Amino acid sequence: MLSFHGISALQQGDFNLVIRNSSPIAALSLGIFLVVTGFAQSPSTTSKLSLPDQKAATASVRSGKDVSSDQIEKDIAEALTVIESNYVGGKKLDYNEVFKNSIDSMLHTLDPHSNYFDAKEFEQFRTDQSSRYYGIGATIGDLSDEKGNVVATYIKATFENAPANRAGLRYGDKIVEVNGVSVLGKPFSEVREKLRGPRGTLARLVVERYDTGKRDTVDIIRDAVPQPSISEVYMIRSGVGYMAMRGGFNQTTFAEFAEGMKALKAQGMQQLVLDLRDNGGGLVGQAYRVANAFLSDGQVVFTQKGRLGDTTNSYKAENENPDKTPVVVLVNRGTASASEILAGALQDHDRALIVGENTFGKGLVQNPFLLDYGSMLLLTIAKYETPSGRLIQRDYSNGNLYDYYTNGGVGSDEDSRVPMRGPES
Repeated sequence: MLSFHGISALQQGDFNLVIRNSSPIAALSLGIFLVVTGFAQSPSTTSKLSLPDQKAATASVRSGKDVSSDQIEKDIAEALTVIESNYVGGKKLDYNEVFKNSIDSMLHTLDPHSNYFDAKEFEQFRTDQSSRYYGIGATIGDLSDEKGNVVATYIKATFENAPANRAGLRYGDKIVEVNGVSVLGKPFSEVREKLRGPRGTLARLVVERYDTGKRDTVDIIRDAVPQPSISEVYMIRSGVGYMAMRGGFNQTTFAEFAEGMKALKAQGMQQLVLDLRDNGGGLVGQAYRVANAFLSDGQVVFTQKGRLGDTTNSYKAENENPDKTPVVVLVNRGTASASEILAGALQDHDRALIVGENTFGKGLVQNPFLLDYGSMLLLTIAKYETPSGRLIQRDYSNGNLYDYYTNGGVGSDEDSRVPMRGPES
């Protein structure tokens, strides 16, 4: 966690690609074997195990002996057998959800940011890391009643020149149907999946207008929709430029940054306000490139320390002609991961004034490992440090995921903020 002007913060962790000086980790794979069929013990056999026998078996496991992976596989297989045979809703089990939650729970005993993605989630993950998707180009959100039940999904905004914008969709329009299927009462995540699709395909929407209550049918041809990292670039006043880098770090972040700097300088910018509030991170290589623009050749941007041979490195700036524009960086409790690397590098080298709250504190390096059937494991393989050696990662020693994301962060009691801690004198 980086200590700035303000309080402790938190934000959901984000994916960071590992930067490498040479080749990536060679032939590194991770197998997860969960036996679903062909169990060694039948349901009738497992039901004969008496309570004393169960206690004896438990005692032998807890006797201090090492537990092998084979024993774990057998335990999982046996547990599934018992569930299938005895659970009240056993015939309606969603095995994908059961396995996903099992793997996620296992990973979260290690750290809060290692995660498992099933095939559908992995596809969405790859879309989020790119700088565009195919859809109608609108921001949507749902509203719920007092009991928490979703009432409907609404248009919150449309992107300039995107299909939804050209078709006349506006703020407050209620989405009633998508291609003949009612979406009333569906969460926005489900509605989003129906709105997205291959480029050039038709999305026929029935919307209820916010201003008149009238229902209209709107035909929209899906197209590429940009997802910019930088949503706003303008002059605050004479000589002072503003850049809202709040959309995460994706594949086009540095290119957007360079274009924004060029535009601001053309308007006479002499000082820059760089807004990283609520930027949850993303591709750390892009954060490195932005920091590199302001730092001198040889200055450390961040250090990465890991278990594997090529994951421990210091990454230094390579810039013989750095930008000298004075910079103020805005941060809050939602500033996380790659954003903290950028802010920390500029702070440690006295290259920028950091203003706001304490950042979230996500300083773990995740690397993607592709699994069978289109799924993916995002596994922590290293930790980040700022140039002065500060560990960014916030405490997770109690292993409580709920506490990690809520204690002192969004939704917390304003009077229970974690105090700042500076270096001891």
